[in-house]
Amino acid sequence: MLHQLEITTRCNFSCFYCAGRDMPQRDMAWERFVGIVDAIAKPRVTVSLQGEGEPSLHPRFWDMVAHVKLRGHVPYTILNGSRVDADRIAANLPTVAVSVDTLDPAEAERIGRHNLQKVMDNVEALVTAMGAGRIVIMSVDVGQPMDLLREWVRLNRFQHHVVQPLQPKADYAKRYRVAPPKPLPRLPMTCRFVERDLMRFHPLEGPALPCAFIKDTTGIVSIAGLRQAIGTGEPPAGCLGCRELRPKAPAAALR
Repeated sequence: MLHQLEITTRCNFSCFYCAGRDMPQRDMAWERFVGIVDAIAKPRVTVSLQGEGEPSLHPRFWDMVAHVKLRGHVPYTILNGSRVDADRIAANLPTVAVSVDTLDPAEAERIGRHNLQKVMDNVEALVTAMGAGRIVIMSVDVGQPMDLLREWVRLNRFQHHVVQPLQPKADYAKRYRVAPPKPLPRLPMTCRFVERDLMRFHPLEGPALPCAFIKDTTGIVSIAGLRQAIGTGEPPAGCLGCRELRPKAPAAALR
């Protein structure tokens, strides 16, 4: 099971689609971080230091990486590419992800991703230090042309390229215009993150969540309670419109 910790909501970019720009800007307390990591029961899981902010801005980011390794787990993070210590990353992170939405400087600025040239220089430094095979490129599809970006990924032979669509849920989409999701019937629903326990997302405050897509936690007290609400066709506001929420197949159809 992946454990993802939102260690900060602060960021030096202003991406228009980022829900974190509307959140209180602060860092996760060290005591909370240690408590979460030390409570992970399973041996050697991936602990991702990421959320709606730039992880490297946390003043104890490298202490966190060291603590994850001390507890026998695998550290991982997604960076915006503006603050990169390539040699240190290569020595401490088996894999690292960098967010790149476009290779067009003007388009990057429009999105809110500043100083694209610096980001590209930092990605090149990472390739030199650790090899492209240990680097993942993350992109958000906001409708921008992506052919050049995809070709750049292919030519460099990065480990993977993850392209995410804009999230239509209200707790994200208040920052941009997107077609509202179709209303779902009041029927038993299912979500693979809830049903299969794929991950735990630990926000700055509050209970652990089954995924990182929930920003409006109104009415969510526990994962068990969330599972029950979804199963009875009454998902909380933070789940409405999520692509992962689907009507549950009748028992007869599963035979």
